[in-house]
Amino acid sequence: MSHKFNILTDTEQAVLQTMTMQMSPMKALEYLKGLGIDISKRTYFRCKKKVESTKWQCLYRIAELFTDQHLQRIDRLELIESLMWKNYDAEKNPHKKVDILCSIVNMQPFLSNYYGATRFVLEKRLKIDPIKKPPVYIDIDIDKKQSEENKFYSQRDYLNKIEKGELRRMTLGKDLDRFNPEQ
Repeated sequence: MSHKFNILTDTEQAVLQTMTMQMSPMKALEYLKGLGIDISKRTYFRCKKKVESTKWQCLYRIAELFTDQHLQRIDRLELIESLMWKNYDAEKNPHKKVDILCSIVNMQPFLSNYYGATRFVLEKRLKIDPIKKPPVYIDIDIDKKQSEENKFYSQRDYLNKIEKGELRRMTLGKDLDRFNPEQ
């Protein structure tokens, strides 16, 4: 777990590790003792109960930080791409230039997937969140587009169909969808 998500003490985090490794209580206590955490069996179960009760809080914190992490990863990939192009320009050896170009090409799917995921998440958020839409999105009426495209789908069926299609395109690529011959 990243330090940003920590709502648990160090001892509780170590107990979480034992839960993740599915250790028996005795093995867990031995493992904790090896980490320098000497607790009783009763304290172990108390910590375990607290860890289990904070699952939803952890998920909520992860969701809160998702946007920041997502944008940070995009910025990092764009910086890496920029630095690769600078190295390409500075490189004199043709073989190394080809290697740099291959690295740039290999990085493109990651960046494209982040851009696609950004669009997907933004569309869903604008559709369902009770937040005020920024001025740039005021003219976008996603619900109107939905009703024009598929008049016979329920809201749930429509979202499931669209989400499956979007996720399939994000993971397989637009032209690589071998499971959907309609495209």
